[in-house]
Amino acid sequence: MLASLLFTVALSPTPSPKPSPKPVIKRANRYRTIGHVISHGRNQNLVGKVPAASMGSIDQEQIKTRPVLRPGEILEAIPGLLISQHSGEGKANQYYLRGFQLDHGTDLESTIVGTPINLPTHAHGQGYSDINWLIPELVSYVDFEKGPYYAYNGDFSAAGAYTVYYKNTLHAPLTELGIGDYGYGNVLIAASPRVGAGNLLYAFQVYHDNGSFIRPDEYGKFNGALRWSRSTANTNFSVTGMGYHGAFQSSDQIPERLVAAGELSPYGLIDPWDGGTTYRYSLASQWQESDARGATQVNAFGFQQYLNLFSDFTYYLDDATDYYNVTRNPITCTSGYINCNPGPLHVNSYISYCPANDVPGAAHAPPHTVTPNPFVFACGDQREQLDRRFVSGLNISRSLNPNGRVTTTAGLGVRNDNVPEVGLFLGHDQVAYPDGTLSLAHVVERDAYAWVQSLIRVGQRLQFTPGLRTDVYDFDVADSVGADSGRVVSGIVLPKFTAAYTLSPYQELYADWGQGFHSNDARGVTDTLDPQTQVTYNSLGQPVLQNPPLVRAEGTELGYRYSRGGLNSTISFWQLHLNSELIFDGDAGVTYAGGPTMRRGIEFANFYQPLPWLTLDADIATSNARFLDDPDNQGTYVPESIDAVTAAGVTVDQPNYAASLRLRYFGPRVLDQEGDAVSAASVTYDAQGTWKTHRGYDLQADVFNIFNAQTNDVEYYYQSWLPQDARNPAYARNPLINPTLGGAGVSDYYFHPGEKRTVRLTFITHP
Repeated sequence: MLASLLFTVALSPTPSPKPSPKPVIKRANRYRTIGHVISHGRNQNLVGKVPAASMGSIDQEQIKTRPVLRPGEILEAIPGLLISQHSGEGKANQYYLRGFQLDHGTDLESTIVGTPINLPTHAHGQGYSDINWLIPELVSYVDFEKGPYYAYNGDFSAAGAYTVYYKNTLHAPLTELGIGDYGYGNVLIAASPRVGAGNLLYAFQVYHDNGSFIRPDEYGKFNGALRWSRSTANTNFSVTGMGYHGAFQSSDQIPERLVAAGELSPYGLIDPWDGGTTYRYSLASQWQESDARGATQVNAFGFQQYLNLFSDFTYYLDDATDYYNVTRNPITCTSGYINCNPGPLHVNSYISYCPANDVPGAAHAPPHTVTPNPFVFACGDQREQLDRRFVSGLNISRSLNPNGRVTTTAGLGVRNDNVPEVGLFLGHDQVAYPDGTLSLAHVVERDAYAWVQSLIRVGQRLQFTPGLRTDVYDFDVADSVGADSGRVVSGIVLPKFTAAYTLSPYQELYADWGQGFHSNDARGVTDTLDPQTQVTYNSLGQPVLQNPPLVRAEGTELGYRYSRGGLNSTISFWQLHLNSELIFDGDAGVTYAGGPTMRRGIEFANFYQPLPWLTLDADIATSNARFLDDPDNQGTYVPESIDAVTAAGVTVDQPNYAASLRLRYFGPRVLDQEGDAVSAASVTYDAQGTWKTHRGYDLQADVFNIFNAQTNDVEYYYQSWLPQDARNPAYARNPLINPTLGGAGVSDYYFHPGEKRTVRLTFITHP
């Protein structure tokens, strides 16, 4: 299998937190002391210390010299990972990795300060991962892994996983005052005084940014962290509380046809009422103790998170479709209308959400006697997505015999997501319609898991790490529609295996295989009725499908690492098979079924430090993704899968100044299954310069998109409907396009632009 993978790639054009830090899972000579904030980052020789070429670490030195537009962009230091945004800055980022458009976090497991970030059964997307509350200045280091090869990684880890560790102490109290283009302002105060037998790290942040859009984002956030920690020779303990509140307006993606016609600016918007509010409050505790036989780690966490989001992606398509469903759709139309000709699947239970689309009394009039009102674009397609939850969990792990021939680590844990409200509503100007509820449920989702893996040393050069993981999920859905309620219990067993062979102190070969998974939205597991027809099929006569609770993934990887003379290079040849791309679409409130997929790719990562003050890095990742079958003849391309990502930079860090220049290449994405619609690639350059005064203060300047390139943060290809389309005879008279006649809308590219050139200045004091 491994040999065929290498040959194939050469020819080619998942909610379970892991311990933090992890006790003895990264081979005997692990590159970080457990429980301490010591890291060597990408400049460390990891030969003989990690089980895969795609595993590594980034540290604060590599973060602080990197221009960062939004907090999540510190993760772009992970080779092959790209961060973007498709609307307001207050919601979770878009993530791209290993051929995935990971939406807001699906298949990328995220853990910060011992707490899992991915949210299953979320109103805005499965695995939703909002890290806008992250404070980069507090980050000590970030561990990352790619692929489903590690027993301690669980739900959402098929493509990869990362863990962020906060510092225990700062070198000195810190104050940052930032100003910049487009209403940017930032105030950060942090310190870590000695309190009792330990240290109290605290930070408070006030932040505002408008973005370079015609309608300002008005994104404002209040952010804070409080962390008490104590370390002794064998024991480490910390308790961390964090709080975040954010509010924002947003300019969602817009249609290219209006921009091309000169009717809309690339930085404009369609619906001025898009935006949202979010908050997160958390408490987590970590305890770790080492003894002569190994180490024990215990993590406990709890957090409350809330999102109320208003979005409009299709403008008037659903409004016009609702009009068609009421007036002439043979499955759902009101029989009193003169143009209603009921078919064999006709139902009388269809719920129209737009009052303007229905004539009062038409439902009780004699058949074919009432003329419907004309369609007047009265309601629009705005959706409100509401999610309110409390998450709690506990995990324990123990390693044994850390210096012997066989080192075994085992762990177990539980997580409970109590979601009193997860809902999707149709509305207008942030007011829901009385009959606009597409979904409203109270969901309780539990995950109990256990894992074990052993590091087996064979001689001085060869090491194996077999592993096994099992998860058992309990999905309990109490839906406002009783027939959509239910309880499902499902489990999965996942074997893992990695091998590493050391060629020399500077070179190593790797072979990795494993199975992973991601869970599906609980509502998609139990739903039986369409939210508007209230029967087991939708307005097109298509049956309502139920998702399998857990979707298995299988990955394979070959890798090579070279580390010598300040140069660290890795290359990975990988493939990942998903049993199904089945998803619950939180934006539409329905289930979509896709077939099995295969992704293959190559990653080439390089980090070079020829001099203590000079760093060069260049990472290239390519991939392709295909459905393995095509029963409906729709094509085999996986929409939104990314083709290539490149990041490169040069950093100079001298006693009196530091400077960095970075290049970011965002490759093309196929946007439909046929492969006909392809997004544009983009290249941007960012820079940072810091003047170090040695008088207790520094001055930092960041410039984003230096050459003011007009780029897109995200692109989609789908259908919508606008008043301008209704005035176009070619669209208005075509029953395949005009949704009031049963058409699908106008197919077009939709994009959210990247930021214009943006300059930010930060005054930093650290007495």
